[in-house]
Amino acid sequence: MPIFQADICHNEKTFEKLAHMQYDLFCKGNRTSRTMLSIGAIILGILNAESWWGMLAIGYGFYLNSSTYASANHTAHKLAKKIRETGMDFPCSRYEFTEQGLRILSLPDEKVTGKMVKYQEFLKLGEDGDYFYLFPNPHGGYMIAKSELADKDAFRSFLEQKTGKTVESRMPPVVKLLRKMKKRDREPHHL
Repeated sequence: MPIFQADICHNEKTFEKLAHMQYDLFCKGNRTSRTMLSIGAIILGILNAESWWGMLAIGYGFYLNSSTYASANHTAHKLAKKIRETGMDFPCSRYEFTEQGLRILSLPDEKVTGKMVKYQEFLKLGEDGDYFYLFPNPHGGYMIAKSELADKDAFRSFLEQKTGKTVESRMPPVVKLLRKMKKRDREPHHL
């Protein structure tokens, strides 16, 4: 019997969101480099704004800043296009979280799609306002819609306890602070 259960039917938007989180979790060095290069190009351009190459540097800096997810979007859109071209439906799955691991069933036939994913196999966990993301490797992952869960905080705690990993969040800092305060309130008082 599953402790938590959630269904998802993918579409182009969910592929895109999954690709964005995958980039955020596994390409932090790339993102930092792009940000630093972007800031440098903009500053260099501003300092040399009278020349043509100064304006080019500013444009390049803004391009680097605004195209962070270009590669991730390309991959997601290419995958969605292949699914549409073959005439197949986007995948639908049921995720069952048991004590032993994650069992994945294809929908609507509810057939088990492979071996159970053990919690210790997950490399990274993430979340945004709508989904939890679980990555057993850098090349693919699973999305759990928060709307499918009765208690999002209990699910997050369950995942963190079972995997030994922290759920990394793209939430605003104030939401992260409130969550920490709420978690602290549930802990027993220490002397």
